[in-house]
Amino acid sequence: MRPYQILKVTDRESKVLEENRPEPNDVIRPDTAFILTNLLRGVVIRGTAIRAGQIDWPLAGKTGTVDDFTDASFIGFDPDITVGVWVGHDEKKPLGPNEEGARVALPIWIEFMKSHIALKNERPEFSTPGNIIFLSIDGETGNVTDKPSRGTITEAFIAGTEPSVMFSH
Repeated sequence: MRPYQILKVTDRESKVLEENRPEPNDVIRPDTAFILTNLLRGVVIRGTAIRAGQIDWPLAGKTGTVDDFTDASFIGFDPDITVGVWVGHDEKKPLGPNEEGARVALPIWIEFMKSHIALKNERPEFSTPGNIIFLSIDGETGNVTDKPSRGTITEAFIAGTEPSVMFSH
């Protein structure tokens, strides 16, 4: 977004004299952005932020923990809003043993998002570009599979970049 120092100028009667509105520009291709979003959705569905999965809403994000547990964070988003939570001290000192992003920052983020979602009338969705394909992947081997099972996950690929053969370990 193009930054502005002045968002709006009004007169005494609140009549808008000037207003600067954000002008978004794509910085990466929509299909690449969707792949990244899909990977970050995996963090919420089956990764370190799985506790956020208790919210029935399209969410994605990433936990973070600095060495020696001095800082913890979670940055998460839905199709409409991105919210970051950081927990730490003004100086570099540990928060405590095992105080990582998923334990300290994520619960704060979850409570905020529950309040945000409660104000929404419609459920947003991450829009899928037309050149995205989904394949079933065996979660243990990483092989493409046509037989979904308990350990199968669905991954997104840009058409033409998907694995075409089953790989073995």
